[in-house]
Amino acid sequence: MKVPEISLKSFYKAEADSNLEDLWSKSCVRELAEELRNACEEVGFFVLTDHGICDALMESLRKECTAFFKRPPQSNVLGMVSSTDSRFLWLDHVPCDDGPAWSLGPVHGRGSMPWQLDQEEFATVWTAYYAEVEKLVARLMSLFAVAMHLPATTFDSALKNHRSSMRAILYPELAEADFEQTSEVIRSPEHTDWGCVTVLLADPEVSGLEICDKDGGWTSIQPQRHALVVNLGELLQWWTGGKWLATPHRVLARPDSAGERLSCPYFGLVNRETLLQPLLAESGNHEGITAGEFLQNHERYSDPPKTRGQDTSLKR
Repeated sequence: MKVPEISLKSFYKAEADSNLEDLWSKSCVRELAEELRNACEEVGFFVLTDHGICDALMESLRKECTAFFKRPPQSNVLGMVSSTDSRFLWLDHVPCDDGPAWSLGPVHGRGSMPWQLDQEEFATVWTAYYAEVEKLVARLMSLFAVAMHLPATTFDSALKNHRSSMRAILYPELAEADFEQTSEVIRSPEHTDWGCVTVLLADPEVSGLEICDKDGGWTSIQPQRHALVVNLGELLQWWTGGKWLATPHRVLARPDSAGERLSCPYFGLVNRETLLQPLLAESGNHEGITAGEFLQNHERYSDPPKTRGQDTSLKR
């Protein structure tokens, strides 16, 4: 399976040259929306280039996250990862009414605990990158609406007061002994994401991300250094009646990709009050529920394509 690579260069040029009312009728924007529709219906993943987030900010985030995980006390937790059910350490950020909430895991398997950031520079870089991805997701959702032949403003109210989270994940380096009995080690089991759209800043040096195709085979994704990987979550799959795909994916290590690996996913959500009524005419008359109800009972509403024949019960 080929993972599409999609550039936003034409969109940003049209945005700079047009007023907002004319932007969405531009032929180049319509063509871009069609590219996105094909990627979302056929693969559920795409690599995004010319996305508008500056290279320097992406590199600063990588640098600050790597340094954070190497400093105590969080570095002490990293030393315990190999003895848990998770092969990685993570820092989570979720915006709250009284300020951002931070948590560190794993604790007790796949749990986490409240955490305080130890350096202001890290928080500044993180907040700046989060804001840029937040704007990028808003643009993508507008393009998704156009791809569905809906008004570009369709998702605007749903994105207000969203609680999208961002995570930094560090996969420790594996030892030769880890491969004595096997040629590959599972770093993150097969899963699908729960939300609308995930934007991933992947490790530029160490591969490992793989996606499942419709026949149950696996395809590796290793984007260029300053590209982003975008995939859909179960909420958007359900909202489109299964027409747009939340594709199972995993992270594997092999002897040539056993090094320390850092990835930073942004899990884009709509606000919990959003009513998830059918978006597409062909998506049927499924039950109208709120995003909050969907996320609270996602296993009930999750219905990934049965042709995959894969277990997607392990999710992050």
